[in-house]
Amino acid sequence: MKSLRVSLIIGLLSAIIGVGYMLYLMFFGPDRLVFSGKTLSELLQGGELLAVIAIPAALIVTGLIIWKFVRAAFPGEIKNGVNAPAKVLKVWDTGVSMNDNPQVGLLLEVTPKWGASFQAEVKTLVSRLNSGLVQPGLEAEVRYDPQNPKKLQLVSIDTQQLQPSGVAGRLEELTQLRDKGLINADEYHQKREEILKSL
Repeated sequence: MKSLRVSLIIGLLSAIIGVGYMLYLMFFGPDRLVFSGKTLSELLQGGELLAVIAIPAALIVTGLIIWKFVRAAFPGEIKNGVNAPAKVLKVWDTGVSMNDNPQVGLLLEVTPKWGASFQAEVKTLVSRLNSGLVQPGLEAEVRYDPQNPKKLQLVSIDTQQLQPSGVAGRLEELTQLRDKGLINADEYHQKREEILKSL
């Protein structure tokens, strides 16, 4: 998650610098736009008016895209939220990834301390090294709004419980991740060394 935040900050700074440079060239550069002494039809034919309209439109679209990623990376805290245990019933790939880490959808059965159990869907980013371990049956913890149970956030998910026991099982799981293309050769060798050092 830290690397995602750094990427978002770098992307935002790059966008601001790019727009600032473009504005400088348009209004102060050697080929700057000239508006004085021109009629509206001349501005339309010369493209100056189109350039002025395109900048705010590009800023709005860029802002909306960045806002979407910021909301995904830093979800707001649920006010008056209650923590509860949950169980993963279903897992699916959303087709979205950030920093090569996939976002998965989870169907959860939430069991509150008070009240009846209910099902809810949530999306979360998982490390690609652990993506093969996120599967039905896992225990999780969620935070939800008692007034609106559909408003729910994943607090944690325990991928350790279904990890293969023993070194041989862990190495086999690691090989499967490599064979499925979920990790590259360098990551495979690095993780393999960590497992062997734990002997």
